[in-house]
Amino acid sequence: MKKPLLRYCRQLSLVAVLLIGVGCSADRPPEKSVVTLFDFEKTAELDLLHWQCGSFMEQDAEHATSGKYSLRVEMYPSAEYPGFKAGFQQGWQGYTKLLVDIYHPGLNEMKIAYRIDDRDDNPPFADRANGTVVLMPGSNIFTIDLENLKTSGTDRKLDLTKISGLYLFVHRPPQPLTLYLDNVRLVRQ
Repeated sequence: MKKPLLRYCRQLSLVAVLLIGVGCSADRPPEKSVVTLFDFEKTAELDLLHWQCGSFMEQDAEHATSGKYSLRVEMYPSAEYPGFKAGFQQGWQGYTKLLVDIYHPGLNEMKIAYRIDDRDDNPPFADRANGTVVLMPGSNIFTIDLENLKTSGTDRKLDLTKISGLYLFVHRPPQPLTLYLDNVRLVRQ
């Protein structure tokens, strides 16, 4: 009698452990492989952008890649660094790439600069990630490898838990320029 009872207790214990394990994992939200930072579908998203003279940004139905709207960014020669500037309060940890869909309506390739900060105090050039990318006419996907993202001068790896700003801009444009941005996202690969 003792052996069947012992076997039954062991089986019951195993079932209880399995149920507890399933219950615990069901309470945890699954990790997303893609998180959208901006898709410009809601005008409230525009409140999260940094507005400055020399740049005009507006929700637009042209060149949307996610939903119905993109963000039209107009940059004027009157400003030294016009473009898209956004702040963040959540970290980018656990993600390997930043992707932004950019439509360039011009006829020639165009160089834009990027800047990514992991400090709130407007760090100097040497203590933030900086770079340039060439956009071809038409659709482009701007991609940054986050795993190897380092500052420009000190070669310090950026702290992805503290990303505070993303800037996509043109330095002193010679004439007015327009870009369409959409689907600003982080990807886990």
